[in-house]
This record gives sequence, structure tokens and C-alpha cells, in this order.
Amino acid sequence: MTTTFIILFVVVFAWLKWWGKSSEASPPTQIGQPPKAGQPPKEDPQARHLRKTIEFAKAQHQTLKKIQREQDIWQRQFGESQADKLDHLSGAEFEEFLAGLLRGLGYAVELTATTGDYGADLILTKDRQRIAVQAKRYQGSVGVQAVQEALSGQAYYRCDAAWVVTTGSFTPNALQLAVKSGVKMMGRTELGKLIAQNTLKTGRG
Repeated sequence: MTTTFIILFVVVFAWLKWWGKSSEASPPTQIGQPPKAGQPPKEDPQARHLRKTIEFAKAQHQTLKKIQREQDIWQRQFGESQADKLDHLSGAEFEEFLAGLLRGLGYAVELTATTGDYGADLILTKDRQRIAVQAKRYQGSVGVQAVQEALSGQAYYRCDAAWVVTTGSFTPNALQLAVKSGVKMMGRTELGKLIAQNTLKTGRG
């Protein structure tokens, strides 16, 4: 949407600049002279230019929307196919994979101790914000306990936010608790999008 706004701003600015110059150069319009019989009314040059500018902006907006839709579809399909490959990893291997993935997306990542992690497997830092991450390599539905662990890790490591990231899905109760406690939940689909984003960023795939 930012790109669309910039395009609209540029074309409207260009029209206003052209209109200002043409107003100075053009002689006053004579009023009260109807078009000759059999001829359609002649469109004012300024009105024609504005119409074409708006048509161009609309076409550009539609093109950008189409590109965004295609990219979203690719990210979902590619990401989910890549997420399927994580099912054979152990819990520790998944944590290592997730650490590398998030580093590729610009996060500073610290892995906590394998045992006694107080509910956080990774600590992320980006834009002066610390995030406690509970990682679950799971094929079923992750429950309320994972949300509680993430909140515990957030408190212990003095983080600003908490995430639960899993290769599986979440139970309704877990999602409900996450909404009330402000924990970000990232299931298989969201994880796949992260993988796709990292692939686009690094130019691999």
C-alpha cells in the first residue's frame, strides 16, 4: 500500500504542476459558445489530463494488488512445503533451525540452556525489543502449557514480548489464553511464511 500511495502522490503532483503552468499559458476560456452541430463537446485539456492521471493510478494500483496476491500465494505454498520438512527434526534441532531462520530475518538470537530454560528456548532482540520464544516441534495441537511457558520465559528473561512457534497447530484454549495475555502464536502456516520471506531475502529457492 505504501508503494501505491507514492505512485498516486507523484502522479497527482505532476498533474497539479502541469495544470499550474497551463493555466498561466492558456488564454481565458470563452463562455457561452456551444459546440457546432453534429460535433461532440470538446473535453477540456485539464480535465482530460486529470482523467488520464486517475486512470493510470487505478491501473497501477490493480497491478500492485495482483502482484501482492501472487506473492502471498507463493509464500504460503512454498513455506508450507518447506515446513513439512521440519517434522523429522528433534526438538533441539528445531530450535537451532529456528535460530538460523530468525537471524536471517534480522533478529539477534540467543539460545537458552537445553534444560532449565524457564520457558524460553530463544531470546530475540531487534529494534531494542527483547522477545522470549517457546519453540515446539510438534505435529499435533499445542496446548495452554506452551503459552504459560512463554509467559514465564518473558518474565524471567525480562523480555518485552513472548512468542510460541510450532510446526503444528494450537488448541482453542491455547489461542484464547494467548489473546488475553498478548502472546504471539505462530503455527505451521505462519512458520512457512517466515521461511518463504527468508528465502526471498537471501535469494535462495
